[in-house]
Amino acid sequence: MAIIIKPQDIERIVANNAPEVSNAMDYFKSRPLKNSTHIAVAEIEREIGNVPVIKRGGVGVRPESSASVKLLEPQPIEIDDTFSAVEVDDWERATDQGKQQMIDDKISGHLRIVRETTRALCAQAHRGTIDYMMQAGTAMSRYEVEYGNVTGLNRSVSLASLTVAQLITEMQGMVTAIRDRGIGGPVEFIASPEFFMAAITAAQNQKAYAVTTGPGRIGIAGFEILVNNDYWVDISTTGVKSTKSMVEERELMARAVNAGQKMPYLKLDDVVMNQAVPLYTFTKVRSDQRGEDLYVKSKPFPLVNCKGIVIAKFAA
Repeated sequence: MAIIIKPQDIERIVANNAPEVSNAMDYFKSRPLKNSTHIAVAEIEREIGNVPVIKRGGVGVRPESSASVKLLEPQPIEIDDTFSAVEVDDWERATDQGKQQMIDDKISGHLRIVRETTRALCAQAHRGTIDYMMQAGTAMSRYEVEYGNVTGLNRSVSLASLTVAQLITEMQGMVTAIRDRGIGGPVEFIASPEFFMAAITAAQNQKAYAVTTGPGRIGIAGFEILVNNDYWVDISTTGVKSTKSMVEERELMARAVNAGQKMPYLKLDDVVMNQAVPLYTFTKVRSDQRGEDLYVKSKPFPLVNCKGIVIAKFAA
């Protein structure tokens, strides 16, 4: 008897596995289900204002104008695994509760991988470009998406001697830069660990402004700063691993909270699952009768409005 993974299994597993705190993913509070494998450029222009250009395997060509692209096709997250013959035998002998536990144990690990991959895509989108590792047959390739230009500022202010007055001036300047690009509403800040510690030190050395603190955050003069918590391991096409971060050393990122950003889940490239879902998984009996193949799929596509993000680099 084949192992059957039901929609309620996925719902239970997702509910029982709270995601890690991620500033990158938290930015995309709107996560609609879109029953299409593509996104129309006209829809993105209407809702976001800038069009991402997708290049497959690093060989794509940026079009001369957005009008030359009618549809965008995001790439899926796919994981292939197996239930061994021994595991299938154990599953058949297990109670209903035992069967649930076996499915939970296997899928929970893959859910974490999907979430970590989604987290990396969301983090990279904040900088205007996704450049992520992608499996192409047996080789590593690159999944590339270009959203547009995020405003970058090089500041001469030194973090070693940062004062609250300088901190407030710099943050207000970043807010103004967002306003100048036509984006209103509240703005929040994500700081590198170095900047975050400099802000704490500056806050401690003054008494003019009330300071509020919490886990990974500090508020001062109406501005809230969160410490960056988004990191991922990237693998180059030659197999070299490196750790990357949404906010780099000595950087402060400002992002408009209501800039139209969203992360739709698109319809999967699957002949059975004919609608969009955040996570889909199924099994298939192996032809060699040595167990069952397990497939896990998801297709999130973070969409950002680059006009709503500013990144400033400060001196040491």
